[in-house]
Amino acid sequence: MRLYAVSMLALFVAACVGLAPAPKAFSAGYQSIRMTDANQRPIALDLWFPADGVAEAEHNYGISKGSVATGASIAGDHLPIVLLSHGAMGAAVNYAWIAETLARHGYVVLGVSHFGESPAFGPSTINPINVSHFGDRTRDFKAGLAYLLSQPGYASHLDADRLGLLGHSSGGTTVMMLAGGKFLPADIAAYCRTDAARGDKSCSYPTVGAMDPKQTPETLDLHVSAVVALDPALGMGFSKDSLAGVTAPVLVIGSEQNDFLHFDTHAGRLMGLLPSAERVTLQGGEGHFVYVDVCDAPIQALGVPLCKDRAGVDRAKVHEQLNATILAFFNRTLRTKR
Repeated sequence: MRLYAVSMLALFVAACVGLAPAPKAFSAGYQSIRMTDANQRPIALDLWFPADGVAEAEHNYGISKGSVATGASIAGDHLPIVLLSHGAMGAAVNYAWIAETLARHGYVVLGVSHFGESPAFGPSTINPINVSHFGDRTRDFKAGLAYLLSQPGYASHLDADRLGLLGHSSGGTTVMMLAGGKFLPADIAAYCRTDAARGDKSCSYPTVGAMDPKQTPETLDLHVSAVVALDPALGMGFSKDSLAGVTAPVLVIGSEQNDFLHFDTHAGRLMGLLPSAERVTLQGGEGHFVYVDVCDAPIQALGVPLCKDRAGVDRAKVHEQLNATILAFFNRTLRTKR
């Protein structure tokens, strides 16, 4: 595997060599929560957090397995929060590899899965049109975060002034919106009509829902201190001007030899539109789903395997190195108050 940070090679070297993060200090606690928003829309929350005094045990997330301490309580005070946004038709638990790591190092990670799109609510609830419902996605995050901060057992341990965002694919798009980016759905529709979009799987999803005024994305009410976008989708839905509202430090990670999205018009485009962003490009054949947990389920997304990588790609090693890079980024941007 080759990993190259565009214009930021020192970032990766520091994360993985001499300036690697300190060893984990906690067990990774975990809790699954179901709630409804003010309009009775169901929302699934997955919460990972630092825990003391309870040993981790193997946990089945569905298509993957992890190691967490269930039944544990949050350890520590004034903890930074990271909101985790899954890819299209996925679930927050598909990213336990990074959520557990952050929890072991003192972060509280709140994953949100979206009704009508995520299998977390059962296969009968899924309608592909919901993939483009970014209004629902962003409002789910606002409701989920408000719920977390309203619960004394959680809120007393949290520092809402240190808020980070992390998302993959459509989740990468979602976190850019939550951080202040203005989405331009008409530009996506125009791009998908061009020859340049040929073979770009993102154009196979329904986009008409994104044009619905009810699906206008919303930003968070709280200050965002850091953003990580993993192989973000829908790069053509942003412009330099539309991203002017994103003032937090941003780390964009993308797969150059992409098997699902065109790198140049998605992750690569965001890298170009955000000149001050820290950028990491995977150049060893890693595909779009290398950012999902290690798994062996025979699942495909538009013909691309979710769990099987190209020959020579070791997903667990990719996660190990990305964990170090992401943790180092959050340690620099979220560990101190603004």
